[in-house]
Amino acid sequence: MTTDTQHKDPVHKTVTVTVDGELVAGVPRRTTPNEILRLAGIDPATHYLVRINGRHQEPFNGEGDKEIAVHERETFVSVSTGPTQTS
Repeated sequence: MTTDTQHKDPVHKTVTVTVDGELVAGVPRRTTPNEILRLAGIDPATHYLVRINGRHQEPFNGEGDKEIAVHERETFVSVSTGPTQTS
């Protein structure tokens, strides 16, 4: 006999990723860049997400509601879309 825990749907599994150097737990394996930002406490109205893989960067500017696959311990950074401040 098998139990539900042996046949969990991998689509509904959550992972932990890093956003701006901070761990963000509970991220669904299939989600959107905007949802990752929200889970990290960042406003997607003023930021977009960039996936970092070694030297490769995958920006999601203008694609915040596009569904993406997310893997355990992936690294992301947020980029502000607002004006840059000068001193």
